[in-house]
Amino acid sequence: MPSFLADDSSSNAPAAPSTADNREDPAAQQQFFDNVILAVPMVASLDPTSSWTTIELAAWDEADTTTRETVVEMGLDACTRADDAASASELKDPAMTWLAARFLCEEHREAADEFLSNDKKISPTHTMADLFELAVVKDDATAADLLLANNVCIAALALAWEVHEGFTPDATCWLIRVQSVEETGGDAEYISLFTNADDAEQAAVDARFGELAKASGATPNELSELLEGME
Repeated sequence: MPSFLADDSSSNAPAAPSTADNREDPAAQQQFFDNVILAVPMVASLDPTSSWTTIELAAWDEADTTTRETVVEMGLDACTRADDAASASELKDPAMTWLAARFLCEEHREAADEFLSNDKKISPTHTMADLFELAVVKDDATAADLLLANNVCIAALALAWEVHEGFTPDATCWLIRVQSVEETGGDAEYISLFTNADDAEQAAVDARFGELAKASGATPNELSELLEGME
């Protein structure tokens, strides 16, 4: 289990739910869409058979109309199912339900928090709802920025790291970003790890990436150790 999910730091609990219903609000639909796109790797890692795996990874501004409508409809369907459910135990698709409640039908947020976090084994200090709240796109980045950074992160892991058993490189990068957000309060650091740095800064950037990767359960492979020996 990655150390981030098993440490004893204090939990970053989600904000209290509101009663807003934003199902027809275009801005809320865009936020929902972008956050679904960024959650796909983690969901697909936990459930490779999920329908989420068919979603094209493109931010709202780059996605075609059909893709936008398909994903938003998934959220609206989740809101409708939550409307009809008598309790959290009757809900389906934890991640989709939580994201729908977070952006489109916040009257269901409390039940969605409970539903997403009903597996207490994820961490003694962080519920899955805590992690998803940390992973929500912050004001200092766009979904497109983060998708690009994710691609570079995945390539970096594939080159020099072995990820934790049961995790994919995509899901490991999701955890790396979540950790960075918890420690810094935004997405800027995560993005900065994958932008060009001068020689003086690169060593510090590499060290920080390594710190976050190891805390996410990844271990350096032989190539990584060889490269370290050449420095």
